[in-house]
Amino acid sequence: MPALPLGKLAILAVKQIAKPISKGLKNGAKNSTTLKNYFIMPVAQGVHWVDVKVKTTLMGASNAQVHKLNEKLAVEYGSDFISEFFLYAFGSAIVLFEYNRSANKEERKEEKIRENTERMENELRKLQNDSIESVFIIEEQGAEIRSLQRQVGNLHSQIATLKERFPDPS
Repeated sequence: MPALPLGKLAILAVKQIAKPISKGLKNGAKNSTTLKNYFIMPVAQGVHWVDVKVKTTLMGASNAQVHKLNEKLAVEYGSDFISEFFLYAFGSAIVLFEYNRSANKEERKEEKIRENTERMENELRKLQNDSIESVFIIEEQGAEIRSLQRQVGNLHSQIATLKERFPDPS
């Protein structure tokens, strides 16, 4: 049975929760005079200024003067911008989280492969050393066998010599 992608389901749930939070920020920004005057309107005027400057520069009129937005439009524009910024920031955080999680998973996989490769190389070296030792042992045993065969041959010669000297009395 395949495992449920609980992480992805949780991320989807959080994204769904982020949308109402974003709308709440937008509504709160419109209703709070402090937030409106010190944060939303300056942000809206700044974004509007950059937007107009970029557009006019692209059209070739770089000396165009930027007029400020009226309060109602600035509040609407600023609260929309903050709301969208929150959603994009949250989405970017999720993408970064998924990327890091995937990269860490890949690193663990590569580390496991490196460990297995290293273990196999060590086993191969050990087997090579063992085979070299076996060759030396076989050569030593061969030399011992040849020496024993010579000794047996000498004993047979000595027995034959003794049989010639002392023939069988029967």
